[in-house]
Amino acid sequence: MGVAGQSVTAGTVVPTEPELFSPFGTVVSEFFEPVVPAPAAATLESPFGPGYAREPDRGEAELLAETAQETLAELEDEDFTDALEALVDEAAARHLADAGSWSVPPSDPQAHELLQQWIEPLAAEAERSLDTLAEQLGGIDAPGLGEGEVARLLDSAGDHGSTGNEVFDHFLGSLLRKAKNAVSGAVSLARRGLDAVGRLLPVGVILGKLKALVRPLLDKVLQAAIGRLPVSVQPIARTLATKLGLGPATGHETDSENTVARLEAELDTELAGLVVTGAGAPEQEAPADGRSVVGELDDARARLAQQLAELPAGSPAAEIEQFIPAVLAVRPLVKLGISMIGRDKVVGFIADRIAGLVQPLIGPDGARRLSRPLVDVGLRALGFEAAAPDGATLAGEALASTVEGTVLRLTELPAQAFADELQLEAAIRTAFAQAAAASMPAQLLRPDLPERETADEGGVWILMPRSARPRYRYRRYSRALVVPISRQVARTVPWSDGGTLESHLLDRGAGPWPVTAEVELYETLPGAQLGHLAAEADPARGEASELQPLTPEIAGLLLREPGLGRDGSGRGHHHGHQHHRRPWPGRRYYRVRPVGGAPAGTPAGRPQHRVAVRLSLTGPAPALRVVLRLTERQGHELLDRLDPAARRTAADRPGALAGLTGRLRTVLPPRVVRRLVRAGVVADAAAAGPIADRVLAGVMTAVSEFVTQGSHLLTAAVRDPAPGVTLTVTFAGISKQSLATALPAGQVSVTPGWGRHD
Repeated sequence: MGVAGQSVTAGTVVPTEPELFSPFGTVVSEFFEPVVPAPAAATLESPFGPGYAREPDRGEAELLAETAQETLAELEDEDFTDALEALVDEAAARHLADAGSWSVPPSDPQAHELLQQWIEPLAAEAERSLDTLAEQLGGIDAPGLGEGEVARLLDSAGDHGSTGNEVFDHFLGSLLRKAKNAVSGAVSLARRGLDAVGRLLPVGVILGKLKALVRPLLDKVLQAAIGRLPVSVQPIARTLATKLGLGPATGHETDSENTVARLEAELDTELAGLVVTGAGAPEQEAPADGRSVVGELDDARARLAQQLAELPAGSPAAEIEQFIPAVLAVRPLVKLGISMIGRDKVVGFIADRIAGLVQPLIGPDGARRLSRPLVDVGLRALGFEAAAPDGATLAGEALASTVEGTVLRLTELPAQAFADELQLEAAIRTAFAQAAAASMPAQLLRPDLPERETADEGGVWILMPRSARPRYRYRRYSRALVVPISRQVARTVPWSDGGTLESHLLDRGAGPWPVTAEVELYETLPGAQLGHLAAEADPARGEASELQPLTPEIAGLLLREPGLGRDGSGRGHHHGHQHHRRPWPGRRYYRVRPVGGAPAGTPAGRPQHRVAVRLSLTGPAPALRVVLRLTERQGHELLDRLDPAARRTAADRPGALAGLTGRLRTVLPPRVVRRLVRAGVVADAAAAGPIADRVLAGVMTAVSEFVTQGSHLLTAAVRDPAPGVTLTVTFAGISKQSLATALPAGQVSVTPGWGRHD
């Protein structure tokens, strides 16, 4: 079998020169040695005989794992995830606002200190609230109280003061709810007499230890905002999960690029350790050097941009080879995979091939050719006026961004592709063409280049925010696209809260159809949080909830340009949950804003999920709850359909039911499946499917009965000044066994507002 750069004739291998097809022209480079996989490490063999290897008590180990899994299921809370996401995003927006107010961007320690001052009121109020909760619940006597009494005590206990910051208050409410869930889990274990698995701690001690975890958690939020959070799951949290019998997973997604999921997984694992065994993770010291792989990439990108703009004629292979490790450092899984097959050879090979492709545009002559179109279709299109020196800098940044984009696309390959030179060279060619099409003006690209993102000249992706240079966190497309959106298209485009683009636009007063809207496009860089992107529009609030993933399908529907979208499913991100909003490097987002009259911004306190699933199997009142959140508009529309006094005709119950459950068949089953698998109720999604179908049927039946008989409950909730309405369908008294066979009848309750802390 031949390799790239060689031809095979009658068993004789004859070296040939490979031909690299650049989007700017054909460039020839030298052939490098094939990559040879490194030998596998030898397996360590113990010198001790089998009689000296202690086997754990299998019954105890299984009980510990089952109990820990149940406790994690009790702790999991989508509202806490939302609150933590909002906190990370607001910290990120605050960080960029602080950076833009300095003549020179602050150092990481300076930025961290500013954010600590900003978040201190939240830390202090969280500690005070947990102290109050501990005083209220510290003397709880689980065996001496009935289940109903325990549930009422938990419901009535705990409150927090207002900090004056909506995001802070949302986090506080969710934190107290998680604390109550931990107490509920401990009470359940005590009532069942499961002290054999460990040392059950008093409620006050558990809450005291949770209080000690708050400031470290908030500090990690700040680190994420400035790009200093270590990229791997904390080793101590992994060790604790293993001791609990949970294996590598802790019941949460722990994708190394999903900061929020990782932080919550670590917190829940430590809490589960406290509840189940009486011991959490041991104290760990912060890294002495405060190393920031994202900060190092920022510096390396700026250095390469200057080099590529100033280098004399020749190959920039050495400079690119120095840059590539900084990109690989933020993608640790790929970095480890490459190290197994000869990392230095792979990096050298990639650098040589990219250098050959980028060579026609390096140096002062190349920078001059690039600067004018980049300024015209880039900075000026975004409202920036740039002088010639800035244009040269922009040219170097575009070249560096092309190199970085190429390497990031290569990291999406399976590890085996790096061991096959032919596969790797083909991938480099494609990745470079895609990166160049995004970073370079259309007039510099070949007209027949298939990787061009738009049919017309389009725009370019510019490193942003300019005020934080060189600490870039995203790229923005230089053109804001004004497009008409029909109601049929809007109804087809999913929204991350469980609704659609139609509901998003209607809730903001858009109309009539078709709606003329301005669509802004963004692409995340390593270290990005959604708050970084949103800060450009409104540093005070961020509006991160308006940013939605831009896939090729959505780009085709909205913009008629599918090439502007990016599909992250090739790397298996988020285990099939492709619409999860958290960023990874290279993910694209869009923001839609109606033109002319429709209010911009997100309604205050709006939840990120219109449909939520809550499962409690171990508390004093086990139940499965499905929460349906209605916006103010939806609540009034529903009431208008159900209240004959508001209509000239009879109540429109079919229309009301359709409005309530329009997307329930699409949104609810995947959420139920995900919740059941994470809670350990079933082994996999296939086993959860029939249960999810029964839950959907039960919810539909309960809501249908509510529409027929419960309109009087809706009236008071809609007229309450709290924004929105929450309908909760409760299936009480469930267990793992009963879920597998049948569900009790669902009971519907109605509350004003969005019910995030009930």
